Amino acid sequence: MSRALALVAALACLTACAAPIEVPGPTPTLPSGSALELPPGYQENPQRTAACSNTPTDSLDPATGPLGPDGRPDGPHVRRVREQGLRVGVSQTGQFRSKRDLITGELSGLEIDITRRIAAALGVPAGDEGLRMIGLPTGGRLYSLDTGANRTAKEGDDRLADVPEVDLVIAGVSVTACRVETHDLRFSRPYMRTHSGLLVRAGLSGVAGPEDLAGGKVCSGGGTTNSDEMIDVRDRQRLEGRRELVPVAVNDTSDCLMLLQRGLVDAVYSDVLILHGYQAQDPGTVLLDHRSPVTTKAAVAVSGEQEDLLRFVNGVLDDMRRDGSLEQAYDTWFRGLAPHHRLPVPEDPYRR
Repeated sequence: MSRALALVAALACLTACAAPIEVPGPTPTLPSGSALELPPGYQENPQRTAACSNTPTDSLDPATGPLGPDGRPDGPHVRRVREQGLRVGVSQTGQFRSKRDLITGELSGLEIDITRRIAAALGVPAGDEGLRMIGLPTGGRLYSLDTGANRTAKEGDDRLADVPEVDLVIAGVSVTACRVETHDLRFSRPYMRTHSGLLVRAGLSGVAGPEDLAGGKVCSGGGTTNSDEMIDVRDRQRLEGRRELVPVAVNDTSDCLMLLQRGLVDAVYSDVLILHGYQAQDPGTVLLDHRSPVTTKAAVAVSGEQEDLLRFVNGVLDDMRRDGSLEQAYDTWFRGLAPHHRLPVPEDPYRR
């Protein structure tokens, strides 16, 4: 608490003097086993994800491929899932999108509604023998897909050996060419769009965006577009000869809230839907008006080797748009939030 008060006082003084806003320098790394042990994957000044080519991110039309007796896309992977069950990687801490109730253990949110609709269309029952929703950490979620690139990565990195294998990842995954290239995956049609924002502790004044956090720590999920954005801000500050912010990465974005609460970081930079959820959990936090100029789109991630399953997912998303159930899910989960998360239906969204 004393650290937070000191931070507020320092910022107030600097603002009054019309000087550049600064926050305290990096907090020393805590020793292992201390009362405030750092979360898994904690890293200050992480590496930016590798640059990649302009790999196409467009999806597949459900109508361009074999169809089953029910008129839906068919193929070996669709039939396997129907026989063996559907495994879906989800978030457990993304309020509004996908969150687990700590009392009942039930998952709920927009992405859970989509998951259950896909399972129902496949004829997969709920339960361990049918639909299995598996919680995945933010940083390792895409390694859970069965692709050639992921198999190679797991062979060369023992840290990935325990990543569970799933058929789909529906966990707020932003559509990027780098992810297609790095993981050999394919994306469904997007089901949501959003922007990134900045969450700080209540009482912090003089901060409107990441640029104002010179010398402070800003936390994001490791390997995400949010983390890369903070690295880019730091690099720009460095080139301009200004004091830099310190990007912090953790395995799971939810750990950023704990770090903010304990005063170990000064802000959390992530999807505004995630930040709305954190603010609802802790009224001692404030979601600033800052929004990233970059619009990100979230989609279902599928192995690039399983195109029949991808076409099936796209067919279900099309059904949800046509019958209004996707719009109803927006109304249910995003009520009271800004409407910019809604996606219009493209006239011709598929590769021909």
